[in-house]
Amino acid sequence: MADPFSIVAGTVGLLDVCFRIGNYLYDAKKGANRVDEGIEALSHQIEAIQSVTRSIKNVFDNDLAYTPDTLPNNFNGIQSLWAEVAENVTSCQATLAELFALLKLIVGKEHATVLSKLDGLRRYLRKQAKEDEFGALRHRLSDYHHALQTLLTSVNIVITKNVQSTSDRSFAQISEEIRHFRLSLESQIASLRTSNTSSANATLRRTLELAEAVIPVASPNLYFQVPQSARSIFTGRRSELARLAGSLLPPKSSHRPHLQKRFVIFGLGGSGKTELCRKFAQENRHCFWGIFWIDASSDDSATQSLVRVARAANIEPPTEFSAKGWLANASSPWLLVIDSADNLREPIERYIPEGEMGCVIVTTRDPALRTIGMPGRNYLHFTELNDEEANDLLLRAADEPAPYTSTVRHLASEITKKLGCLPLALVHAGKAIVTGICRMHDYLTSFDDHWDRVRAIRSRRGSSAQVQEDAYTIIYSTYEITYRGLVTRMTPASEDALDLLKVFSFFHHENIRIEIFLQAAINPEAERNQQAKETEHERLSHVDMRPKYWTESLVSMGRRCYLFLVQLGVRSVLPPVLRSADSGRFDKYRLQTALQELSQMSLITHSLASDSYSMHPLIHTWVRERPESIAEQAVWCQAAATTLAHSILLPPLANTEADEDFRRDLLPHVDHVRKCGGTIQNRIASNQKRRRRPWPLLRPQMDRSRILESAKFAFIYAQCGLWHDAEILLTIGFDYLSKVNGMQDPTTIRVSLFLIVIYRQLDKLQDAAALQGRVLEACIALWGEDDLHSLEVTDALGVIRWQQGRFREAGTLHERAFKGFAKVKGLHDPDTLRAKGNIGRILAKNCKYDEATKIHLETATELTQLLGPSHQDTLSAMDDLAMSYLERSSGSATAGEDLPRAHTIILDVVERRKKKLGKDHPLTLWAIANLARVENARGLCNEAESRFRAALSVAERNLGPTHIGTLYGKTYLGYVLLCQERYSEAERLLVWVVKTFQESRRNHPDQVVTMSFLLKCYVALGQDGDAAKTRESMEQSLEAIGGSGHPREKVLFDVRIKNGKEDDNLTEDGHGGGATQTSRN
Repeated sequence: MADPFSIVAGTVGLLDVCFRIGNYLYDAKKGANRVDEGIEALSHQIEAIQSVTRSIKNVFDNDLAYTPDTLPNNFNGIQSLWAEVAENVTSCQATLAELFALLKLIVGKEHATVLSKLDGLRRYLRKQAKEDEFGALRHRLSDYHHALQTLLTSVNIVITKNVQSTSDRSFAQISEEIRHFRLSLESQIASLRTSNTSSANATLRRTLELAEAVIPVASPNLYFQVPQSARSIFTGRRSELARLAGSLLPPKSSHRPHLQKRFVIFGLGGSGKTELCRKFAQENRHCFWGIFWIDASSDDSATQSLVRVARAANIEPPTEFSAKGWLANASSPWLLVIDSADNLREPIERYIPEGEMGCVIVTTRDPALRTIGMPGRNYLHFTELNDEEANDLLLRAADEPAPYTSTVRHLASEITKKLGCLPLALVHAGKAIVTGICRMHDYLTSFDDHWDRVRAIRSRRGSSAQVQEDAYTIIYSTYEITYRGLVTRMTPASEDALDLLKVFSFFHHENIRIEIFLQAAINPEAERNQQAKETEHERLSHVDMRPKYWTESLVSMGRRCYLFLVQLGVRSVLPPVLRSADSGRFDKYRLQTALQELSQMSLITHSLASDSYSMHPLIHTWVRERPESIAEQAVWCQAAATTLAHSILLPPLANTEADEDFRRDLLPHVDHVRKCGGTIQNRIASNQKRRRRPWPLLRPQMDRSRILESAKFAFIYAQCGLWHDAEILLTIGFDYLSKVNGMQDPTTIRVSLFLIVIYRQLDKLQDAAALQGRVLEACIALWGEDDLHSLEVTDALGVIRWQQGRFREAGTLHERAFKGFAKVKGLHDPDTLRAKGNIGRILAKNCKYDEATKIHLETATELTQLLGPSHQDTLSAMDDLAMSYLERSSGSATAGEDLPRAHTIILDVVERRKKKLGKDHPLTLWAIANLARVENARGLCNEAESRFRAALSVAERNLGPTHIGTLYGKTYLGYVLLCQERYSEAERLLVWVVKTFQESRRNHPDQVVTMSFLLKCYVALGQDGDAAKTRESMEQSLEAIGGSGHPREKVLFDVRIKNGKEDDNLTEDGHGGGATQTSRN
């Protein structure tokens, strides 16, 4: 943002100059009549500048001065606007200073009052001599006045829009205010544009550019997630748009709808359903606080669309549930378009949020879905355009100059009849004509030539209803003309375009970002450089290791030979346009030229807003299934998969927030290409079975590139929380590597560590622990016990053992890691401190609270100094310290000091996480739960209950009711109810939590804690039989996790209840620390 001092000082200075000139002009008005006319006009001009300057100063003081967090820097151009204000204020002040000097020259330096007629005459003569200079200065002053007015209105629009979400005013009020500002701005821009044509003022031109850039955002709409704009040649459908508006838009007299409104549009593919929704969204953007788009072509894409909604709202974690909950609770009107809901397995209602402020449009080919609309005929049956609209659309798409001749209209009519007046077919026909593939008079001949081939391909696929079959054959035939036109060009650009088109067809049909292709072209070089560094590190690490036995060398040689043979004959399936040229440099211009070819033919559509491409679903399907050979389909499917894999860089090469966002956007494409690959393999296997003499079935060979591809795709799934999909892919790679390379191989180890993370997220602690143990043995054998790789794996294995409740073994591992890190990296390195903090947790589990508190205090203090107070590792350490004080407080002489300390620390952690991660982030919710525990221990049971319930409502919505964090919160809410002697409520809640643990996470350490609370509840209620069964189950669970005989066992079985206190350090939050630890390791 512009320097606040410069703006404040500038406005104050300008006001001062205006004030002095105003006083001077007041006296000068007493001069001769001919001078008075000019003086009077100038006086009004100065007053106008004073007024707009005061307004600018007030806006700046009230909304921006000394509150830089109110508006993000450069959001909607606010930084540029204020910089331009400062520039104009300075220039205006300088112009006024020149004008003041000229006035003194004309009127006189001593005084402005006219003393005689002779004085008046002299002044008149001086003014006449300076008339041109005086007029030029006044003209410049007028320009600056208009510029400042325009900038003030622009700033008001941006401020009103940006603070909209936190304002107490209603959507209708803000809407009206922005509308008023927009009308003013449009008028001011028109006036400024007139001035600009007669002015060489560069400042004026910049102001005009900035103001024009504000016009598109001069709307109360905050979110506009429409994948692409309606076509500029959109034609007709006015009555349908009016039907939509009448059904969905609130009456002007109403400020708030009382029921969610739904509308269904059904009909043939290619009839313009999606295009109508885009047009409606564009024309009525100002009526909705948010407009969101759900791609419902599959359940996975619908879910991911909702995840994108959550990410746009900065909700953590971004999930389908959090997005729907956010919309359901919105207080301003929103529109949700659920597009292409044709093949959903789940009921469509799953993807529709609750909330009375919502309007929902569903597009589908299935007429049965019209029943989900509101009562009455709140649906549209989409068919073809009428003849006149169809002719106009074709002629506009063909870029025929108007007015149209009768011959042209006749030819257009013949074509539209042949194409069934289907909009998509008409657009492609027009593009074929405008690009010269054919002409208007011979288009039908070309169409008939391709009809038979399309019918043959369609028959191999199997047809649906005859009406739909004929309609789609028409559309595909128009596409075939365009496709063949590209083929016959035989230029490098057209060949590249065809290759890209085939790759596009195996991606998801929306949000195909150009970065995918750019990264796919340049990433391999970065990966080769990283591989060379790692190879050198491994070579140096083996210098002091023992020499290999001859048997080990023989096995290693055999593996290398096998890998060499596997890769023989393997060639890259990356399209030539994405490969480096002979010079070794990637030709970006070649890629852009190919994409432009496809865009010009309307085979793909470019969105300027997101700089991404999309394809119509019908064209997307046709390109993919057009090849007559299943082998050709397999080649292009693998080309698409290779392109995606090359576009993905794994950490540490790509570890920024922008890299994470890019990878998240790849999920629909990874999903689609894998599903297509599975379909192709199934078709190959089916064809194989039908042959009398089956050919050898060639399946994709596993090699380094395949394993890397699987690992990268697994990383995408893991980052998006799809842990099961990630596990499947990683398991394939791990099984292959462990057999071919063995465990003592760097690649095998890296894949294994990744798989361990997945196991932990799936709560497969036994599998994670077993594999972590194998990895540790391999690391020690490969690099030695004191190597950093080995130490990191050692510490991570300790965390898993801790989560399993095997505290003694966990302590040994953490001690070993701590000593190793201290030796290699020193006592004050973050890795060393993290291992030290883990030791503190083990001490707390062994009831050594003083030692644990001392370690956590030292760790938190040093991490604060090293990483800062808001770093996630620091906040985790502070969380541990607060819980350590809480654990030590019960029955301790220091309770009076420890509980206030715990409260102060955990409250600070909550506030910092809210600011850094957001109030709904899982780690923030975790800290809130711990804060509630501290409040409960201080006797603030009601406050603790309120805090737990608020956090749990978010956790259930965002994480799900059975997530481990949600179960943790419910466990301790049950304990709060126990402390309040609300035993029946506590029993119901705790029974449900125990049952959920048994169904999904049997023998999890947190389950034992929950059962201990339930045991106290049964004792308090006098239900001895249930108490005995619960005690027995606890003993079995403790035995299963290896906790039997632990110092805390007696605490768990203690049935006393201390009202308003944590009972005897019941903090066996096995996952509690585990959740925080997971974020570290």
